[in-house]
Amino acid sequence: MREPSVAVALLQLFGHDEALVGDILEEYERRRSRAWLWRQVGVALIFNLPYGMVRPERHAPKMQMPIGGMGFVVFVGLITIVAPGAWWLIATGAAAGLMLAVVLVAVTRRRMLRDDGVVRPILPR
Repeated sequence: MREPSVAVALLQLFGHDEALVGDILEEYERRRSRAWLWRQVGVALIFNLPYGMVRPERHAPKMQMPIGGMGFVVFVGLITIVAPGAWWLIATGAAAGLMLAVVLVAVTRRRMLRDDGVVRPILPR
């Protein structure tokens, strides 16, 4: 008895547990019905959907996507068209964030390098 190829493809695509997939297919070969197989596939899919699809390992390096720059350009365009008066607020927030980052780096660096020059952990043990 040959198992339905769609059910097997769904199990392989969403089945993170290879042993479970193998057990379902072995049990189907022991003369279970197609309804039983589809019920098992449905239950396995429901429990595995939160984990997503099984993706094979990439052997080639990932292609770099310039979408970050495109997103920034779109963001700037939308702000300019929709609320051009909001630029002062955005600039003030960016400047404040930059100043906060500089202060935090300086404070952390000062804590790490005490007067005696010994590097100490930031968080107490």
